[in-house]
Amino acid sequence: MKKSQIYFGVISLFVASPLLSAPISAVIGLDNSQIIENHQIVSLTPNEGTLLPLQENFSPIIYPQFGVDGNWVNEIGKKVRIEHKQRDLSYTGKLVKLEQNTLSFSISINGKLTTLPLNDFYLIPNEQDSEKEGISSTTFPISYQSNQLSWSPQLNLVLENDSVSVSQQAMLQNRSNSEITLEDSLLHYSRTESPQLLKVERTSFAMDSAPASVTYQNNEVLFPLNTNNLTLPPYSNLLYALPSSKSKINNQKQVANIYTHNNSTGELKLNFDNQINFTFEQDGLPGQYKVFWKKDKLLIPSNTVTLETVRAGHSTSIITNKSQDLKGHLTLLSASSKKYPSTQTWEATIINHSNQVQNYSIGQNTNGILTIIEGDEVNQTSASSLKLSGTIKANSEETLHYKIKLNN
Repeated sequence: MKKSQIYFGVISLFVASPLLSAPISAVIGLDNSQIIENHQIVSLTPNEGTLLPLQENFSPIIYPQFGVDGNWVNEIGKKVRIEHKQRDLSYTGKLVKLEQNTLSFSISINGKLTTLPLNDFYLIPNEQDSEKEGISSTTFPISYQSNQLSWSPQLNLVLENDSVSVSQQAMLQNRSNSEITLEDSLLHYSRTESPQLLKVERTSFAMDSAPASVTYQNNEVLFPLNTNNLTLPPYSNLLYALPSSKSKINNQKQVANIYTHNNSTGELKLNFDNQINFTFEQDGLPGQYKVFWKKDKLLIPSNTVTLETVRAGHSTSIITNKSQDLKGHLTLLSASSKKYPSTQTWEATIINHSNQVQNYSIGQNTNGILTIIEGDEVNQTSASSLKLSGTIKANSEETLHYKIKLNN
């Protein structure tokens, strides 16, 4: 079992075994975590260069840079027990030396020196010998980063009837060989960088009155784990429920976008997508959301959408899937010239195959500057684009005509 030692003068810090593990406080990031502990047991392996004493004056800190044999180095000259990783073999004796070049070790068993391959055996230190050495009771808080604890968001949108359920969970990952118990900890969401060294200190006041909701503090996205003594077994994942909410769908329509130019001829096919708009009831996590349609007790997978702003009161529109109800095309009926300026007459044909009334929106982007637009249900949206919008009856076909003038 892996043990790491860090020496604070006369203070020894070890990577704890599951029996010795004590609760830790952490800001858990997507790639690593910022840990705070106030005892001699270091529960996780610190990343190099991240150990931070949280007091002004402290004794010099010396700790080895651990490799594959890091936990063996600390037991040289001590009585240990070794167990074969695959065979039913175990020995007890004094660990004499390590040979890094050959990845082997020498152990004295009943006075006989034996050399064995390092990677074939587990090392089990003698706890009685460790207890005899004694550990100073002097402690002070330290902080460090570790890649052995992290989390990933699981974000979903579930569509049912006229509502959207914003479902959020956190998958906590313990990659260490020790059991981890969390208390007074935060989930930290950041896609751009790892938690900074001092982030634990400046977010600590958020724990005092931490509500059970996602919070935006100091331009950071945080979520307090209000459940203390949350335990993660070694090498395990834990699914943790985050606040979810339900929003009413404001509107639903079929949208299509197309690019046209002076030489557009024939029928230009319109590809419609189903778009819904809703408003968030509470703050949530930005990121990629999987979209599902709920049918009775079943969930039908749909698109994956990226939401950059998930804040209470914010309205957003998402594309759920391709439309199977609306089809259509644009046709250039006439053009005064193939060069600018040019006056063009267009025809839009829309077909509704469903037995329900459908709202539609068609965006047309041109390669010129629009100066004149004539026609019902047509509006200019930018210097070079326009939009046709309206409602079409069930199982019907509709044709629209409009005229535009384009300049350079």
